[in-house]
Amino acid sequence: MSALGFGCGAIGGLMVKGDPAEQRRAVARAIEAGITYFDTAASYGDGRSEESLGRVLAELGATARDVIVGTKFRAGSEDLSDAPGAIRRSIEDSLHRLRRDRVHLLQLHSRIGAAADGGSLSAEQVLGPVADGLAAVREAGLAEHAGITATGDTEATRHVIESGRIKTAQVYFNALNPSAGWAGRAEAGEHDFGGLIDTAAQRGVGVLVIRPLAAGALAAQETRHANAGRPGGVVGEDYRRDLDRARALSSLVGELGLESPVELALRFALAKPGVSAVLVGFSEAAQLEDAIRWSERGPLPDDAVQRVLAVRR
Repeated sequence: MSALGFGCGAIGGLMVKGDPAEQRRAVARAIEAGITYFDTAASYGDGRSEESLGRVLAELGATARDVIVGTKFRAGSEDLSDAPGAIRRSIEDSLHRLRRDRVHLLQLHSRIGAAADGGSLSAEQVLGPVADGLAAVREAGLAEHAGITATGDTEATRHVIESGRIKTAQVYFNALNPSAGWAGRAEAGEHDFGGLIDTAAQRGVGVLVIRPLAAGALAAQETRHANAGRPGGVVGEDYRRDLDRARALSSLVGELGLESPVELALRFALAKPGVSAVLVGFSEAAQLEDAIRWSERGPLPDDAVQRVLAVRR
């Protein structure tokens, strides 16, 4: 897949609340620029993201023939008595909205906790009923690969990554909380993701970076685009605090010869070895053009990465 992925979630918002014509132009431009991976989920806009992406890809026809599509499903403890059935129903609904016979990647969107509770699944539950359900979906030809969203308890998530039963992990990683790339680099009150990117790389698990812009905070701007959704809550994430901390990084932008804090954030995420793709959500086509231009410049050089980490310290 391409190093830059097209995020279709609510925080960027284009594929949830955008104008249909602008959605089509943006996806067509992304494909033209070489973006091959499009990431969505059943929960994004209560299915609107999948519907929009499915419509646009169908309209583009042969132009979109080779794109890679990933979607996600949520599962709770109530689903585990028939996990294969619950996962099968979810993917069939997603495929209907996406107008596809299969997806390349189906990912668990639920939090993995140290133990099962009202909002989390344990690693044992993920590696048992959920993994069995994912295997059944793959055997049925509805999904090619299976993955997880790795934003829960770090050690429980690491156990799943090391199991050999998944192919991808969506990992929270950005210049404000780089602990998935460098263990221990989380500040007080933040979640320490414990170097999960290196763990995944060692196991041959693809890493899809999520929140490279910290839900938009790394743009260091007060005003959010009308399409942008409300910043969601990943463990330890605080949008107002992140916005203040992003301004502390802004001084590096000019010193490093960059155009904006967003360029710094995107190229920082691209610089971490082991990352397969960095997923960016867009509110408008102009943001896509910026991301294409900046990603084409390549990852930040190592000395620039070290300067970002030094500011974080």
